Amino acid sequence: MVWIFTTSCNLSCLHCYVWRLRNLAELELGEKLRLAEELAELGVGYVNITGGEPLLHPHFESVTSKLKELGVGLSISTNATIVDEELASLLSRLEVYAYVSLDGPREVHNKVRGAGAFKRVLKGIENLKRAGLGFTLVMAVGRHNYRYADKVVELAVRLGAKEVALIPIMPSGRARETGVYAGVVQYLEALKLAENKAEELGFPTALWCTPFAPHVVRSRYVRYSFCRSLDVADVDPSGRLLLCDVIDVSPASIRSSGSFAEAWRRYSRHPTVQEVISPKKLPEPCEKCVLRSSCRGGCFARALLVYGELNAGDPLCPVRRGLLSSSSREAL
Repeated sequence: MVWIFTTSCNLSCLHCYVWRLRNLAELELGEKLRLAEELAELGVGYVNITGGEPLLHPHFESVTSKLKELGVGLSISTNATIVDEELASLLSRLEVYAYVSLDGPREVHNKVRGAGAFKRVLKGIENLKRAGLGFTLVMAVGRHNYRYADKVVELAVRLGAKEVALIPIMPSGRARETGVYAGVVQYLEALKLAENKAEELGFPTALWCTPFAPHVVRSRYVRYSFCRSLDVADVDPSGRLLLCDVIDVSPASIRSSGSFAEAWRRYSRHPTVQEVISPKKLPEPCEKCVLRSSCRGGCFARALLVYGELNAGDPLCPVRRGLLSSSSREAL
């Protein structure tokens, strides 16, 4: 489960997608603890706690401790700017894996996340390392930083990360207002810069929300995944199950359903969810594509945000945009 624990944050990033959720009524502590117990009972193996900045939230320690006690694996997505020795020690006791946001060199990172953010995130990373925690650097790729993708890979190596991940900024939340999200050509340039540096340094690199990746990358050090499945639940601060955490399509809610189990049952059977998992019709380039059976039209959330339809094809895919042939198998 990906749990948007809170929208509260100490930063005000130009691309924040949870900005749109800031007026929701969060789950109360009792509701969160009951959800933790139910997740364990249902055999959910892994929860990623994200935000906002979840480390600021007064419920964070209680809920994550409960999940840990019940045997549920934990990770956190954090800007790491408030990770002091005490917080790092807590995360170590909970055996939490950290995904740390870092969007480029000092000037680039600070431009989007605020003055002094780069210095503070480096301090937070040092505290994580001293506590023995593994972490991945996560670069949110946009118009302002796509040319620095290789530099972020280098930073990940220098800082001792286990991996680096690239994720394209979605035109959602504040990013929709600020326009900092990358276009297709810009994102493809970022992918090639990251791939070349990963190959040069032999460093593991992940491409998130990039299901068309096999068309444009071929390095053995670069991995990617496909998301049109029922193996992950995205839950917002109010307990709604979202089709994707960047869009406000909610086929079910924990509060209105009475339990996560019932909400998941309603979610998994919902016609919209079924249409995303097994799309009946896609644009012609997608229908003819060699990745049709796995990619299934690419990022449906991005398609909805840009084209207004879930199965309109991924706006960042070079095949969908006519930049590559649908029969291209460069990386396969």
